[in-house]
Amino acid sequence: MTVQPTIEGFLAAARQALAGASPQQAMRALLDATVETLYARTGRWIEHDSDEMLLASSPDLTIYHIALSPRIHYPPHDHRVPAMIALYQGAETSFSAIHSVVNLGDARSAAIHVYFGDLTAVERSVWDADLREERRFDNGFYFEQAREYS
Repeated sequence: MTVQPTIEGFLAAARQALAGASPQQAMRALLDATVETLYARTGRWIEHDSDEMLLASSPDLTIYHIALSPRIHYPPHDHRVPAMIALYQGAETSFSAIHSVVNLGDARSAAIHVYFGDLTAVERSVWDADLREERRFDNGFYFEQAREYS
């Protein structure tokens, strides 16, 4: 599968992968090819100031471009849909059985996160930074709970 270096080209290829007989296998191949292309470039594929940018959302597929700030630990949360991550710049470390992430590098990371479902609509959870309270996922609360990693 040829990977286009444009957002539109990638999204079209992702939708095509999803429609095939083996969507997860096709998506993994697409992400691997995309990472290989993007890894050779200097700079991020998509520039944005926020840590996440929603690229596409439908009942079957959600795609984000994620650029994690360095040394910020994002709180535990779940997705409740299968996911694939294609990191092409920097580092992203996941902790615990309940997913929480931190970029342990010195610069912003860059990755494509693909979810097999509508992550913007699925009922899911987020916990406070100290794991004392589980609550319905809310993006505002999620970013409020992000802390400097020590």
